[in-house]
Amino acid sequence: MSVLLDRLYAMAGKRSDLEIHQVPNIDCWGFLLVRDGTFHIHVNEKVRDFRKTMILVEELGEYARRRRAGRNGMAGIQPGLTQEMIVREKMDRAWVIRFSKKLLYMVRRGLHGTRVRRPKENRTGGIRVS
Repeated sequence: MSVLLDRLYAMAGKRSDLEIHQVPNIDCWGFLLVRDGTFHIHVNEKVRDFRKTMILVEELGEYARRRRAGRNGMAGIQPGLTQEMIVREKMDRAWVIRFSKKLLYMVRRGLHGTRVRRPKENRTGGIRVS
């Protein structure tokens, strides 16, 4: 397993209401289920580690969105116009994507230490003089 995937599993393992299962017989890459107040992430064990990492990051983002919605009292389907529901779904999806990107960035940053600083520019304004 890759180091990044191990780190994601360790981070997710600290949550008491979250379980991750690697399943051999599913027709998709992975999905999130909620059963009895516990979130279950199922990942297809036959896909590559890179794909598992991307699936796990996305499902952890969905897990965070659902927990956030539950805390704010927004859980469940809210009645409304079709257009409002579509806008709400797009907003939720955008939130999951932003969260997933930040999560992946933070996990990678933790693996590689501090950020790499940009090299100093040449004193001549970036143009090489010969």
